[in-house]
Amino acid sequence: MTIPQMNPVLSVRDLATSFFSQRGEVQAVRGVSFDVFPGEVLGIVGESGSGKSITAMSILRLLKASGRIKSGSVHFDGQDLTALDEADLRDIRGNRIGMIFQDPMTSLNPTLTVGEQVIETILRHRKATRAEARARAVELFELVRIPSAAERLKSYPHEFSGGMRQRVMIAIALACDPKLLIADEPTTALDVTIQRQILGLLKDLQSRLGMAIILITHDLGVIAEVTDRIVVMYGGLVMETGPVRDLFARPMHPYTRGLLASVPDLRDETHRRLTPIPGSPPDMAHPPTGCPFTPRCPHAMRQCQAALPPIFGTGHGARCWLHHPDAPSSFTSSSGGEVSAQRRVRGPSS
Repeated sequence: MTIPQMNPVLSVRDLATSFFSQRGEVQAVRGVSFDVFPGEVLGIVGESGSGKSITAMSILRLLKASGRIKSGSVHFDGQDLTALDEADLRDIRGNRIGMIFQDPMTSLNPTLTVGEQVIETILRHRKATRAEARARAVELFELVRIPSAAERLKSYPHEFSGGMRQRVMIAIALACDPKLLIADEPTTALDVTIQRQILGLLKDLQSRLGMAIILITHDLGVIAEVTDRIVVMYGGLVMETGPVRDLFARPMHPYTRGLLASVPDLRDETHRRLTPIPGSPPDMAHPPTGCPFTPRCPHAMRQCQAALPPIFGTGHGARCWLHHPDAPSSFTSSSGGEVSAQRRVRGPSS
């Protein structure tokens, strides 16, 4: 999908979110910026602890008591969500911005029927009678392909399978025709067959309803199937961003390459061993001065430890000193080969 020139439905700029405890400050998100355009599916991918879910929670200010947005802005439809009071924000949550959470079993109220949970969302944000809200709930269940929709409104969450509970969560998120849908790991607890059904459903709904979607996941297979652009996060930062085809064909950041190398390719008949990324993610209570991927990077150099690089490139760009204009031409983002010995020793700014 080619995104035409238009105003973004969501614009995140320099977003920084921290959590405070007796241990000190944990800098979960450290200056994240990206745009989401109308009708686009934007994927945010990264390991656990990379900051992707906290970014989503920060957008809607659904942080725990210890969390705080330190700086940055989140503009949605011309309003900065970080500056709104709680009452105004409640009018946006579940209404103009819908959200699908990771675990539907803990997100749904076990003491209420699923139909009642959809109906109360509609009554909260729409001028509708209870009969109209119920009719809308039936319509939503049919939209997300829940069989015997009218009858299943009377069921409780525990009476549904994992895939059906996730469909209920999608119905609730779509109840008020949101302009933007945030799906946080919507297929994590599901088996592969149900994952594919849910992804197909999301893509179909996006196409039919024309809403923008942010899809958050650690699964590159999920990202490849349904997104238009990708944001790769690591250590609370955006490390690479670009159109899905470009990013998979020409990964520019060593971290992105590492993620791709660790995914099995069922078409590969050579039985190639997977290549895991060595080491562990950084301690965000003590984030490094330079690139957070430096200790795990096969191309690390002194410059990587000394300073955090900017994002080099427009459209498809990466936060990596390997793409500095003064970098030796021996490195090419499409080769995937080893960087030169000169490069490892000196670096672009040495």
